[in-house]
Amino acid sequence: MRITMVSLSLLLPLICSPRPAAQFNPASPQAVRQDESKPVGGGLRLKQVSSTPEQALDSTLVTLKEGRASQSRLSQELAHVMMRLVESNQQPPWPVVVSFTNKLTRELIRKQPNSAQTTAMRECIVEVMRRTGTSNAGLASRLQQTLFSIGIDSSKTQLVVRDFIAVREAVQGPDDSPLVKPTPLNPR
Repeated sequence: MRITMVSLSLLLPLICSPRPAAQFNPASPQAVRQDESKPVGGGLRLKQVSSTPEQALDSTLVTLKEGRASQSRLSQELAHVMMRLVESNQQPPWPVVVSFTNKLTRELIRKQPNSAQTTAMRECIVEVMRRTGTSNAGLASRLQQTLFSIGIDSSKTQLVVRDFIAVREAVQGPDDSPLVKPTPLNPR
C-alpha cells in the first residue's frame, strides 16, 4: 500500500503540472482539420472532417442561419475562418476582424437568407480577405445590398459595412492606393 502512495505522489506533480499554453494561429496549417481518427477515451475514436476555409465558411453561415450556437461563438468561429482565407502576408489585425464579425453575426443570427443572398455574403467575405482588383467601395456596396435584401435596416447595415471596409483596408489598403506600384516611364 505504501508503494502505491509513493508512486501516486510521484505522478501527481506530473499530471497536475501546468503546461505552457499553445498559441492558436487561425491561419496555420494546424487550423485546417485533417481526415483522421483520434482517440477520445474509452476506446472511442472521433473522425475529423477535412475542410477548406471556404467549406468552413459555408458551414459557419449555415450555423448562423440556424442559430444553433451563441452569437459570440459564431462570431469567433467566423473570425477564425476569415483569417484562414488570407492568401498572403496581408493578414489584418485580429481585433479588426472580430469587430466586423461581432456586428455581422449580431445582425445575421437566425435570419433566413435565401441561397443567392448566402452566396453573395460568402463571396464578399472571401473577397474581403484577399487582395483583388475590386475596389473597397465596390465590395462594400455589394455587401450593403446583400444585407438590405436580407432585411437588415440601414443604420445597422452601415455599422457592419464600416467594419467590413476596415478589414478590407487592412488587407488591401485604401482605394486610392494601387495594388501594384506603377512602373516608372523611361524617358528617352
